[in-house]
Amino acid sequence: MIQPDHSDNSAIIVVGYVRISSEMQKDNYSIEAQKRAIREAAKFRGLPEPTFFEDDERSARGEQIAKRPEFKRLLDYVQANPGKVIVFVHTLDRWSRNVMVTLQSFRILSLSRTAFISLSEHIDYSTPEGMLQLTILAALAAYFSDMLAKHTSKGKSERVAQGLYNGDIPFGFRSTGPKAPPEFDPEEYPGLRLLGELRMKGVEADKIADALNEAGYRTGSKRFGARLFNKDTVIAMLRNEFYAAYAPGDDRGTVKYKEQRFRGLHPAAFTYDEWQKIRAMTQAMHHASTRTEQVKHVYQFAGYISCIHCGLKLRCDTGNTPDNRRQYYRDAAKARRLPCPAGGNLMVRIDLVDEQFGDLLKSLKLPENWREVIRRDMVAQALVAGVTPETVEREKERLKLKKSRTIKLYKEGYIDEEEFQGEMAAAELALKQLNAPEVDGVTYGEVIEAGEHLPGMAALWDVATVEERYEMVTIVLEPGGLYYDLENKIIAAIKPRPAFLPVLRMLNGVMEFDETRGLLVTEHWCERNRRDSNPRSSA
Repeated sequence: MIQPDHSDNSAIIVVGYVRISSEMQKDNYSIEAQKRAIREAAKFRGLPEPTFFEDDERSARGEQIAKRPEFKRLLDYVQANPGKVIVFVHTLDRWSRNVMVTLQSFRILSLSRTAFISLSEHIDYSTPEGMLQLTILAALAAYFSDMLAKHTSKGKSERVAQGLYNGDIPFGFRSTGPKAPPEFDPEEYPGLRLLGELRMKGVEADKIADALNEAGYRTGSKRFGARLFNKDTVIAMLRNEFYAAYAPGDDRGTVKYKEQRFRGLHPAAFTYDEWQKIRAMTQAMHHASTRTEQVKHVYQFAGYISCIHCGLKLRCDTGNTPDNRRQYYRDAAKARRLPCPAGGNLMVRIDLVDEQFGDLLKSLKLPENWREVIRRDMVAQALVAGVTPETVEREKERLKLKKSRTIKLYKEGYIDEEEFQGEMAAAELALKQLNAPEVDGVTYGEVIEAGEHLPGMAALWDVATVEERYEMVTIVLEPGGLYYDLENKIIAAIKPRPAFLPVLRMLNGVMEFDETRGLLVTEHWCERNRRDSNPRSSA
């Protein structure tokens, strides 16, 4: 393993990573307690005062790096300062409880020659012993989260069996304690009744939302706080059986868990008959607005096109009059009561977006030596991350020695055939990967394979079916990765998947900025933006 050079303490950068996983941990496992322990440990070692990266309210399970902003910023920081940083955490589970995230992040630390110290487990990742301890403890941390999820599921099932609700208290009710059923909220309950009565009269969801908003009612949650009602929130409430009486003549509501219904302890907001009327009217209104012959539409950019101004993914829509069967992508920001500088209700025809994206693909002209250009660029990026030729050679020697030891252990009967083949294959794969650099989790071979597919996609775009175009889009772009300017009806930017990014950087007319790396912005959109933002001359 590569050892970071920390002989000169004045050049060392000490950072600490701290976080809490839920509100329940604030009192007995505070951020300040973690920071204090890290400061004392750094001082004891004669190291500089640490800089802290702090994530709050992030769960330990399903903790993708991209969803933990400070964690991601820390990893970017150590890559920008190879060989200079020591990372402190109070305990390993503050860093991660997911094995894959742990191993992925520690691989980044290793490549950037960054030391890692976990105070509680006495881990120093700059040593081979530390690596071994890390792998074992990461597995235990993942096991802990799995068991916690299992017990949480069991606890939720037990609550429902007792007639108690799981999750945030729905609109119209208020909490009476963690182990008691909720009761009607006198301020919100009239609004809940208004919602049900309007639906029983056949009022559409968006008009119900307007009525609730005009009456001064607001949705509320721990995550978003008070917000205006919209069509989506009204529809969700009309589907929530929590409000419905469990059975005819019953005054208690309903709780559900994993599609099973249970009698709740909370009062029902609507009688059994009222709820049946609400559901019947909802179904009738739904069928009245659909065609006799249902047609399943496939949209080429469904889930992959977003508004450049507000960032929301655009909704797919089809004209509902005999004279208008055109398909559109529509901004739903206004309908969702969310701000958008472009108004939040603009749309663009699907065929126009198809044509523009096809033209963008066809504008890619790869030079004859594009593979070598990609290789040089990836080598340069690897060098910036601290992967030097000397580092690569040392790692090759280590892997060759590992192969020799594995052969010896196999010959002496310490490992069986299956384990021997597995160890040898892993070493061979690691050696192969060293010959071609890996940047941002993507190998040189994967980038070349992506580049070889792009010309074919461009040639087929005009003659491909809608389903084939959708498949191409999902292969090339990240979800929501086509950023569109609905005001000017032009593609503003694209966010390719990592394997396609190095090749698509060769597109004519795109640029990439340091603050938004990975996002390729079209020069045409930048020029249009500059022109629109300049005051008109009085001449």
